[in-house]
Amino acid sequence: MRDLREHAWRSSLSGDEARFIKSYVVGPCNVAGDSHLNWVSDLVWLDHADYSSESGSGSVGVEFAGTAVSSSSPFGATSSIEQCNNQSRLLVRDNEELQWQEGYYRGYFELQISQEKIEAQYFGLPSLETRNGYEVSLANFTVESGANRVARPVGGAKVENGALQTGEVVNTNLTLDTNTGEWFYHDFPRVTIPPTRNAA
Repeated sequence: MRDLREHAWRSSLSGDEARFIKSYVVGPCNVAGDSHLNWVSDLVWLDHADYSSESGSGSVGVEFAGTAVSSSSPFGATSSIEQCNNQSRLLVRDNEELQWQEGYYRGYFELQISQEKIEAQYFGLPSLETRNGYEVSLANFTVESGANRVARPVGGAKVENGALQTGEVVNTNLTLDTNTGEWFYHDFPRVTIPPTRNAA
């Protein structure tokens, strides 16, 4: 049997890989990046198992993906929050296993991993124009031990930005300055540095 660490995750598994996951791995979790988008997805063995997006049954694991801090959104460096969220809604609509997707903010995510659960916290940086400690809490997710899927309701059925399969997006722009501990509502016109400044 091949070592699963030798290759990137694919949307389909060989018979040996599927037996390995079923027999030896409790709650597989894939961590991805460098796509310049945030997402949380159930991992589904397409065309081999019944999958329910509503409950997550049939999922074989979970994938967490994040942006880079200094990258531009693939939805467009000067795109508005609403333009990016429209693209996120289309991606979620067309991919039932994709539970949350967000493409406006640049940022990072943290995973807290224990034997009982995995907790993921996503953060977005509202401005890259200056060096600062500003961050927006975008969404939080949980995977219970042995569940092999994102806990429902996904994200507590409420996230700051992007799109959810089920739930609501409530844009508040509530921002923490991690340097001072002060909270404020940001009104930055864009997240990423305009392309003309990058060229200088």
